[in-house]
Amino acid sequence: MLRKSQVTVLFFVVILLGQISQAAVKNVVLMIGDGMGFEHVKAASFYGYGEDGKLSFEKYYRGEVTTHSANSYRQSNHATDSAASATAMATGQKVNNDVISERYREPIKTILEYLQEKGKATGLVTTVPITHATPAGFGAHVNNRDNYRDIANDYLTQTRPNVLFGAFYRNGRGMTIQKAAQGEYSVVTTRKQMMDVVSQIDQNSTEVFYLAGLFYPEEMPWEYDYYWGPKIPIPLNKEESGDVPDYDTIPHLSEMTSAALMALDNDPNGFFLMVEGGKIDKAAHDNIIERNIYETLEFDNSFRAVLAWAGDRDDTLIIVTADHECGGLKVVKNNRRGSMPDVFWGSTSHTGSNVPMYAVGQGAREFVGVIDNTDIFRIIMKLTSEPSVSSSEQEKLD
Repeated sequence: MLRKSQVTVLFFVVILLGQISQAAVKNVVLMIGDGMGFEHVKAASFYGYGEDGKLSFEKYYRGEVTTHSANSYRQSNHATDSAASATAMATGQKVNNDVISERYREPIKTILEYLQEKGKATGLVTTVPITHATPAGFGAHVNNRDNYRDIANDYLTQTRPNVLFGAFYRNGRGMTIQKAAQGEYSVVTTRKQMMDVVSQIDQNSTEVFYLAGLFYPEEMPWEYDYYWGPKIPIPLNKEESGDVPDYDTIPHLSEMTSAALMALDNDPNGFFLMVEGGKIDKAAHDNIIERNIYETLEFDNSFRAVLAWAGDRDDTLIIVTADHECGGLKVVKNNRRGSMPDVFWGSTSHTGSNVPMYAVGQGAREFVGVIDNTDIFRIIMKLTSEPSVSSSEQEKLD
């Protein structure tokens, strides 16, 4: 039988644990492997480690995600595109393919905007143009994903993420160095410039900063081509420029991710960061397994960078998932570490297959099982809110 003093101690322990469990998540890192299905992850693990389940984020597998858009049932492949999927994750609402975070020409507030209102810093990082569909889903509102100029304008005049890292379109489409500078962003174009600026951000200051890294035209170079192109080249398709990949001067995705974390983590209210491995999808569209695997491995390197930054923090949630599967990939044979696996591509388009979900940190267990991509928004809102979204706002979202 417990004594009165023991009961009192137990009572306070229970209260304390309850307070700890109810603490809001301070930092959220959402990592999206564009087009990265279960088989893409398996292929990269086979090549990189010789067996399944060895990518660093696979340790934190939670379940899978359904990805349909509002009108994907009308498509022959029943598949979402990146615009509708990013919108679902960013807003908790289904929209038609090609639409970016709006309905009936009215904007839908995104998780980035909600968390900005809570005083959090925000950032978008990608290996494709920064005005591409996935980052745009979090920081813009347009009726068509190809409205790159309007997406850039939304970034610069409305949502204003603190960090914008990625590529840019040629010929002034979308974001440009001039536009970013006119929008009062500090602009960097090389790894060294990026690190110099980030190192100058005062970690003890709450002064607001805006940093745009526009590193390469059209899209960042292929990781495979940088390492193996001179030895085992892959023929260029009609959309590729033939430029020599130059990761000697521009940052890899993992380096952009580390720099973004260094820049954002001085905010006392925390931050929201979206990181996209955008070229996993492009390699899948082309059915080129070598490029697909190397983009997936660099995406995994980026997760390692986030995990290293997080250390033993108990205030951070890290989510890894995909917007959709691309290519209908099936791994046929593991040919040991360092050798490309035998694979079968069933398509050159997106598919309606479920995609994997991984999560680590505070609130990670909320993602267990089979969830819809709209649930990602709702769970993040729940975990970062004290209290959660008001009932009136939730009715609008529903």
